[in-house]
Amino acid sequence: MQASHTRPKTMILGALFVVLAMIAAACGEDEPAATTAAAPATTAAPATTQAMEETPTTEAAPATTGAAMEETPTTEAAPATTEAAMEETTTTLAQLEPATIQFWHVYSGPLEEAMNELVARFEAKYPQIDVEAQFTGGYYPTSQKIAGAIEANDLPNLTVAFEDGTVRWHRGGVLLDLTDYVNDPQIGVDVADFLPVEIARNTYLTEGGRMLSFPWTVAIAVLFYNQDMLSGLGFDGPAETWDEFLSQCEVILTELNKSCYSIQVDASTWNATGFTYGGFPTIDMETRATRYGEEPWTKALDLFATLIEKGYGFPTVGRADEAVANLSDFASQQVAYIVTSSRWIPFVEEGVAGAFNWSVGALPQENPGSDPLTVLFGPNAVAFNTTEAENRATWEFVKFLSSPESQAYWAATSGNLPSRLSVGDSAEYAAFLDGSPPMAAAWEILPYALSELPMTEQGNLGPPPFSFRVLQQDVQAELLTGNMTREEAQRKLVEDGATLLGEYYANLLDS
Repeated sequence: MQASHTRPKTMILGALFVVLAMIAAACGEDEPAATTAAAPATTAAPATTQAMEETPTTEAAPATTGAAMEETPTTEAAPATTEAAMEETTTTLAQLEPATIQFWHVYSGPLEEAMNELVARFEAKYPQIDVEAQFTGGYYPTSQKIAGAIEANDLPNLTVAFEDGTVRWHRGGVLLDLTDYVNDPQIGVDVADFLPVEIARNTYLTEGGRMLSFPWTVAIAVLFYNQDMLSGLGFDGPAETWDEFLSQCEVILTELNKSCYSIQVDASTWNATGFTYGGFPTIDMETRATRYGEEPWTKALDLFATLIEKGYGFPTVGRADEAVANLSDFASQQVAYIVTSSRWIPFVEEGVAGAFNWSVGALPQENPGSDPLTVLFGPNAVAFNTTEAENRATWEFVKFLSSPESQAYWAATSGNLPSRLSVGDSAEYAAFLDGSPPMAAAWEILPYALSELPMTEQGNLGPPPFSFRVLQQDVQAELLTGNMTREEAQRKLVEDGATLLGEYYANLLDS
């Protein structure tokens, strides 16, 4: 039996989510989307971000596992934070010279208002520093604006960006290296209070182990599920393994004539699925090729192909509301499940508006009882080298944005997750989590999230190019629309990935 996919009831919800997506696209936190060959990317690209880049009471999971842990370059790692710096200090007014700094960011609408509030709090604390915060579009328009500013020798002091741009700007000689600021015994910051994966992600082993950017905010891929739909069919809760997921999908299709999963084409959720099968990392740095030919990825490709072949899932490729189609399908109860960024939780809350009980949980894993592995993403704070006074003021602003108080406010306001562990001790954030069980669930999963970068515990081994995401999403779209078999998809990922990454890493690592 094939599920019916007519959705007249989704029109109003679709319009709502399109409006929400316009806000989210400009103020997104996740990795920018890549375009797909089969149709426009599920997330607007590259000019917008993906429409979707810890209270852990338990010890945070290591930044990496398995083979990548052995890929330790010979470059020197960033100096460890000194014991004195572990007790984070507050700079006195007398220590800071007057300065005006420019901050180019990607936040519009309500998030721009929230950022302006943080700026106002900072300026009240340091009245001799003026922060000129400016919305400069999504990540791609902002990077283009920075390219022009480099040409004109008129750079901002701070932006939010991803690791590939950070390496490019560092090699262009315009970046402010934050290593010495972070580790300074007087003005440094307690790196032990951050997610270990975030400190490692912002440490660039290809650049001498320097900390060239700083943790800002994160999100993770989570499973959204309709609790009422599952309970009505006799299920206690969401599927914990992929075998259980497929079994539930069969019942949903048989009993309700519905597909269980609206599938968005997206490199990050694609990677998250592969990680649940043990497919981390996606890149083998020793061979400078992908690991897509290995068994975990064969299983992941089989899963996606099976979902389509049996009618358990359908892709959102090509729909007019593609950027938010999966959210609309979920909110209108056309499906029981979607996998997307935790950053969408507040938008889904608004879209569902109490019509049914739902929440989020960990992605199904290959084996029962496994750690709830998923993908972590989000931008970093990246500073540019200008004058000594401005550099010093910029670091103080970066440190302020990463403070537990600012992180708690931003997380509660934006729907993102903090990168700082002690935010879990914040009364403000605890109250926020009490009022949002889905966000509380995402917070519990956060310590198990893995970066999409090739990593060791010491740092990232070299961020892949944006074209690698394009390849991932092109192949995913072709597989989900039936234009490629799983064997063809796997072969293309392996062969084209080897060519793309071989050339890229030869330039990055051998130059």
